[in-house]
Amino acid sequence: MNKILALLITLLVTLNVFSQDNYLKLPQAKTQNPTYIFNKNSIGNESLLNNLGNTKQEISDTIEEISVLKDKPNRENSDYFNLTEYGIVLVELKDDIICKTQEELIEFFKLPKQTDLYIDGYLLENKNYKIALTAIKEIEIVEPNTENGLKSSVLNIWTLVKNERYSDKVN
Repeated sequence: MNKILALLITLLVTLNVFSQDNYLKLPQAKTQNPTYIFNKNSIGNESLLNNLGNTKQEISDTIEEISVLKDKPNRENSDYFNLTEYGIVLVELKDDIICKTQEELIEFFKLPKQTDLYIDGYLLENKNYKIALTAIKEIEIVEPNTENGLKSSVLNIWTLVKNERYSDKVN
């Protein structure tokens, strides 16, 4: 009996240690490119970064710090866990960028206040993140269906143009 109990405990501990949190995403979520977060609370993209100036020096002068995170953080300790499947680029700028809050975007589309917002197909779990206006490439209201398993409509904001969304492996 003790051997069975020990085996069961070992199995449960092993499963818990090696279990992975799943990403909450739509079926058409991006399959390449990292997520860009500016000034700790604004979702952007690479083109926003590249358009901070006309020359590499001008762009460099507007940036305080850039960090690239490739490892998957712990969901409980990270506000951006669900956006990390393809990495995160954290950019600290010397100036603020023009953004809209999630609440403002949901209100603009006359959706219920509890509507979930997705970025490039990934659920934005933290309601405090804003979206940089110049990073928005497309906005879609995704209706529930059997493929996506949604219970209600959601707002999906694409920060990538169509040819940047999917790797060749998927297409």
